[in-house]
Amino acid sequence: MPHQYVDIELTVKQVRSEAPQHLSVVYDRPRGFDYEPGDWVDLDLGSELRGGRTYSLSSSPTEPDLMITFKEGLSEIKKTLAGSRPGDTARITAYGNDYEFHLNEHRTSVLIAGGVGVAPFRSMLKEMVDRSSLGAVELVYLNQTDAFLFRDELDTWQAELQNAHIDYVVTKGLKRKDREKLLRDIISAEAHHYFIAGPEGMIESTEELLDSMGVDHDDIRIDSFGGY
Repeated sequence: MPHQYVDIELTVKQVRSEAPQHLSVVYDRPRGFDYEPGDWVDLDLGSELRGGRTYSLSSSPTEPDLMITFKEGLSEIKKTLAGSRPGDTARITAYGNDYEFHLNEHRTSVLIAGGVGVAPFRSMLKEMVDRSSLGAVELVYLNQTDAFLFRDELDTWQAELQNAHIDYVVTKGLKRKDREKLLRDIISAEAHHYFIAGPEGMIESTEELLDSMGVDHDDIRIDSFGGY
């Protein structure tokens, strides 16, 4: 459920590099701020900056800080985020989830990430680890290169979670037909829910693939990462 028209101040704690051209901004978590894995926030950086303001939280509700992760870009808001310094402030003007983009521990789930679209899945998996969840989850992580975000953490969590499995797929050089065949071989068609997060084109092609595999469209949840 989205929370609109809020005004919650954030203070930058650190900015860190996660992979080439990818950064995370870590904020001190405001007292009493509760959210769910898969939630997004709308950010106001204090001036009239052009560009997308909505970011999925890559931090887990079980962690003490808030974190967003993004690919560097030329938009004003991305440049401002990349140039953030400890002590800088921002404001959350809305947050929540309006696409049922939440895991159900009692349902098997397939998570399909494209590039930085892994951000909300990091949040979900970290919460599963911290709560010792027995839920069944499969993460299929597509990336142009082998510089997968959060790979060390993800590998550690996969070992700790009894019913989790991760497949890393480097897409550079793969023709669409070859990529689709590879995904058909990897993705379980027996899961209850499918979550797709990434660029719009990747989401569209993945939805088409799932549809061709007989997945009910009502069982698919998406989180689209625009190219701003």
